Amino acid sequence: MSHASEAGPVRLPRRRLLAGAGLTAGLAAAPILPARAVPQFTLRLSTWGAPSVPQVAVFVEQFTQSVTQLSDTRIAVQHFPAGSLAKEQDVAAAIQSGVVDISLSTVGNWSATVPTAAALNSILFAPTDAQFEAVVGSGTKLYASLAADLQQHGAVLLATLTNGAPTVVSRVPMNTPQAFRGKLVRVFDRESSLIVQTLGGSPSTISVSEVYPALQRGTVQAALGGLQGAAGLKEYEVAKYLLLSNGVFGLGVTLYVMNKGLFDRMAPDLQKAVLAAGAAAEKATNPAIIQSFITLRNEMQQHGMQVTTLQPDTPDYLAFTKALKPLTDQQRAKLQPALVQEMADAIPH
Repeated sequence: MSHASEAGPVRLPRRRLLAGAGLTAGLAAAPILPARAVPQFTLRLSTWGAPSVPQVAVFVEQFTQSVTQLSDTRIAVQHFPAGSLAKEQDVAAAIQSGVVDISLSTVGNWSATVPTAAALNSILFAPTDAQFEAVVGSGTKLYASLAADLQQHGAVLLATLTNGAPTVVSRVPMNTPQAFRGKLVRVFDRESSLIVQTLGGSPSTISVSEVYPALQRGTVQAALGGLQGAAGLKEYEVAKYLLLSNGVFGLGVTLYVMNKGLFDRMAPDLQKAVLAAGAAAEKATNPAIIQSFITLRNEMQQHGMQVTTLQPDTPDYLAFTKALKPLTDQQRAKLQPALVQEMADAIPH
């Protein structure tokens, strides 16, 4: 119990009462400014990988600005970068359980359960980066199919982003299918493992952080992965050759997805704000990603790497296509025929 309550009510001198009354009158006369809307939702947005890449830096900034404006500040965003809230491999479970509200994700995170994701994660999906938006960007038929599939698994699709064609960093030239035979090659998921196996190599699944020392020691002779990762890890210091597959190994796709339960609890106008912000961020981010590929390729060359880009209809490109035909046929047989046809119709030839 406080001492003030023990002593009874405190009586103020008349002079202090009048001063207080004057202050109150002054405050009452002051103009009342419109209050800024208090956020009804603060979305926990999770990303992994380097915070500086466009998939993170450009997207998060654009999405945050757009959703704040479109929702009239009723939606706020809290960003958790570099896997601090959910690791790359845990995204699907984290979204479905509500551990995170929105997250960057690979299409491969969903390929085991979502048919459209499996199709986009196959080597049958091989548009160029320039074609990406028109093939699977927001507003396209493939985007709608993927969105509908993801909703069946507790996720709302907000954006699709190109992650570029897989690259091969190697200690020896790997420009032909024959070069893969007998080589131990780092891979990053089941699909990349199947590519290496089909070409006669031995896949080794190791984390991104282990690629540099593995190449340095010769534990692996080559590493399959993304150009951004290869440049960011300075793999040019321990390997001399870079192969840009240019679609013959498929195309990497990343997504931004949201927990469906939270999305469903939002008012319709806030749902529209979230979807519109995702589309706006997608359209700002994809060109930045494509430009970064050009910059990184040039940087790798400047660091002394011999860079080879497989060009369609050339002998080397056709040789890879032929060597990978067993895998192509296998994937086509496993996928839903309607999805295979939908991809074929969407990709210009």
